[in-house]
Amino acid sequence: METIQYETTEGERWDTVSFKMYGTVNEVQRITEENPQIPITDRLPGGIILEIPVLEENNIEPDKDQLPPWKQ
Repeated sequence: METIQYETTEGERWDTVSFKMYGTVNEVQRITEENPQIPITDRLPGGIILEIPVLEENNIEPDKDQLPPWKQ
């Protein structure tokens, strides 16, 4: 899996890294699994280099009948 590097700032949290990188706090597990050498703590020290998995884009066309009217 392709990754990019991200350098933490002092006091940053895993969920804020997830939000910055993916736009959601729901990808913390994906990041922590890619960085097993980094302890899971409430706050991260500054200067830690994390490997952030690059998500593949899903090229599936949405079913237009399932979209709300303003998106059809």
